[in-house]
Amino acid sequence: MRKISLVILAMLMSLSSCRKSPDYVPYIGETSMLAYTNYAEQFDMLWNNINTGYVFWDVDETDWDEVYEDYMPQFEALDLRVQSGKGVSTKELKELYEGAMGGLIDHHMSIMVKNLHPQVSNNSVGGDIVNINPASKEISTRDYYYKNSSSLLSELSEFNKKVAEKSYSEYKISYSGYEKVKMEDETVTVCYILFELPGGKLVPYLWQSAYKMTPIMSGLDKPYSSYYKAAQLIDKWKNAAIKTPRERLAGVILDNRCNNGGYLADLNHVIAPFIKKDYSVMSTRYKEGPGRLEHSVWSPIIIEPSTSNRDLGAENIPYVVLSNIYSISMGELTTYHVSQLPTGYVIGERTYGATGPLLPNAIDLTYGGPYGDISKEKHYVYTSTYEIKTHEGFVPEGIGFSPDKEVLTRDAGVQGQLDAALEYIKNYK
Repeated sequence: MRKISLVILAMLMSLSSCRKSPDYVPYIGETSMLAYTNYAEQFDMLWNNINTGYVFWDVDETDWDEVYEDYMPQFEALDLRVQSGKGVSTKELKELYEGAMGGLIDHHMSIMVKNLHPQVSNNSVGGDIVNINPASKEISTRDYYYKNSSSLLSELSEFNKKVAEKSYSEYKISYSGYEKVKMEDETVTVCYILFELPGGKLVPYLWQSAYKMTPIMSGLDKPYSSYYKAAQLIDKWKNAAIKTPRERLAGVILDNRCNNGGYLADLNHVIAPFIKKDYSVMSTRYKEGPGRLEHSVWSPIIIEPSTSNRDLGAENIPYVVLSNIYSISMGELTTYHVSQLPTGYVIGERTYGATGPLLPNAIDLTYGGPYGDISKEKHYVYTSTYEIKTHEGFVPEGIGFSPDKEVLTRDAGVQGQLDAALEYIKNYK
């Protein structure tokens, strides 16, 4: 089998195009796909592009042909209404697209569609943008659903900041640090805490709001870099986990709660330091042709050990991950990778279920991934480029990964989940 390294994205970006073009629908990277003038043409274009470029047709149970048959007449009816001089409310258009596409399992997927003829009246003002997010509907049905992701992230961030400021009374804190890093597309928070258990044993803990370790660590040797302080915290966590003598190291904690994902290469920072030989628990594949099931071969993701490392399994040192419903993408893939280590253990909640990696500029290299009008003047579809499966054959898209020990946010709160992790390590034998 072909090996996919952790620099997969950079490697693929350097490849020449080998994409085949279908003869029945414009290639998703061509401007002709934006040439539609009415609702029926718009729906037809979106339906065809998802039909040929969606990577999950092998596991998605949506009857896509039935979707076309059921909804095309409804979009044609909108065009007849426009021809009679009436507009279309954005609410109505959103309901149609929700019904047609809101049940797809890709939890990365976000569909933006412009209302071509918005209705404006004294009674209602329709905007001109429809946004469809299939994941939001699914996760809201889970019995442990926490409604406001932004408030939960703020709560977790504030809690970690207070702990880092040594206001956590349950355990002694030997060292702590909390940094916010402004990156191109977001602000990433990094928190490192070295807990000391009764008896003096240590537990290095790391929380990040996103997996951007690879670029952040580029600033480790650059004191004037904006990444420098955050890189130092990540480095301290790794060094504490690797270099602390066995008799003093009680366990390691990686907190993936509310982590919205990032770089696949970050596995080199959270897995590679804790293995002594090549490690693989997942494979990926992508669309390589217009047929719904026209995929590439499955290729394993293989992580090579770091130069500086220790085998936590051989030393029987627990490696605990905290997860919640908003552990997304790399926040989930790292969770699963740790869980499969000999002493890996997950505490918290089943993760979000957005596990398919994305390569935004992949339309010339694969047959899927994000496409459309990036300026968002007509439509834009954000969707997974790759499908992930575990070596046991489980495709986690739309499902996520379940914890070994369930500790729900609604019951225990963010502190209770951390307490459970520290208690597990304290009692580990």
